[in-house]
Amino acid sequence: MKTVILYASVHHGNTKRVAEALAGNTAADLINIVQNPAVDLAGYDLIGFASGAYFGGFHQTIKELIEKTNQLAGKKVFLLGTCGVGYKDYAGSTKKQLKAKGAVVLGSFQCRGFDTYGILGKIGGIAKKHPDQRDLENAALFFQKILQAAENE
Repeated sequence: MKTVILYASVHHGNTKRVAEALAGNTAADLINIVQNPAVDLAGYDLIGFASGAYFGGFHQTIKELIEKTNQLAGKKVFLLGTCGVGYKDYAGSTKKQLKAKGAVVLGSFQCRGFDTYGILGKIGGIAKKHPDQRDLENAALFFQKILQAAENE
């Protein structure tokens, strides 16, 4: 199953670390969508979208790619998110956007990540040392379930 993980990791590399941990255990391609926003998804069977939380949702580059592409109908997708405060599902609006494009959303994973945005920077940030080893292990378990679900779908 040809897999790609598209990620937007702008501030501290939190999301990149999680995406790299997943891609490192498989033959998945890993693409920084901020640096390479024009991606051809046609050859992929499974697509991951990974982002930190930006104003309550995924990075704008990911939202724009989903909006502009016509290559998601019937594709199996999953979402990964990192956030300073994990009190809500930051992938929610992106899930809706993907479903509206005809994608099959297999699941989402979210963990905390070091955050110094805005006023948080003045206090030294929150969720220091995250994602940690436990977060990465939980992400790997999630990814194994996604791979199994994608094969069985």
